[in-house]
Amino acid sequence: MVLERLYVIPHGDEILDRPNEDSTIMYKAISEMAAGDSSETIAIISPHSLILPVRVAIIDTESASGTYEIKTAKLTMKCTIDRTLTRKLKTMAGGLADLVGFVTSAGQLSDFPLDFGSIIPLSFFGQKKIVLMGQPRPKRVEGMFTFGKILFEWAREADIRVSIIFSADQAHTHSQDGPYGFSDKSSVYDSEIISAINKCDFNKIRSFDQDFIGKAKPDSFWNMVALAGFLDASNLKMKVNYYYVEHYFGMLAASLRH
Repeated sequence: MVLERLYVIPHGDEILDRPNEDSTIMYKAISEMAAGDSSETIAIISPHSLILPVRVAIIDTESASGTYEIKTAKLTMKCTIDRTLTRKLKTMAGGLADLVGFVTSAGQLSDFPLDFGSIIPLSFFGQKKIVLMGQPRPKRVEGMFTFGKILFEWAREADIRVSIIFSADQAHTHSQDGPYGFSDKSSVYDSEIISAINKCDFNKIRSFDQDFIGKAKPDSFWNMVALAGFLDASNLKMKVNYYYVEHYFGMLAASLRH
């Protein structure tokens, strides 16, 4: 297996702006997770990239670039797409026509917009090639579990070192004055995600119904189901490095156990 590292990394602006102690600790935790990553290509699946209704979007352009302003900086990033590995993933997942969609553009100047859910996690790494994916939000989530298994097989068969980032923020209804209001399901959801990662048991996560998810309002749920498939296929285990609630939404960072 040529998997270098596996991450869950949040994408709230605060982890870079660092307005408080928790965000500073999160920044340090992610920096330590990413330190020494020797991968040649990083695959990232983001809930804020191209969102197809029920399919994982795999981006096959020459590059991906974007600009995103946070309170303390203007982030500008341009990454080369690893088209060889991107097309290999397309081939391996090609049998899942109802789960995977492709965006392809020929030519050396083809470029895809890089979203903040990718820019923020990738800012912790040096310049590397990427494989860029967009996370869907299907009502039936077992396809995401299957996709996670395929993603592991893809990493195992890669002939270079690859790392994978599941970009994810957790529940978004932790505060009444947040944009989505308050629900007591938010703390339940986040606690279950922490437990699932630390115990490597995602059975309860996979059984969450749409009403519960709708009240907790995570953007992580579908990526966490894909992560479950990845871990199930690989027998790898992860640990939560840090978690906190930033005003109204939960942020969690996790990496492989050693």
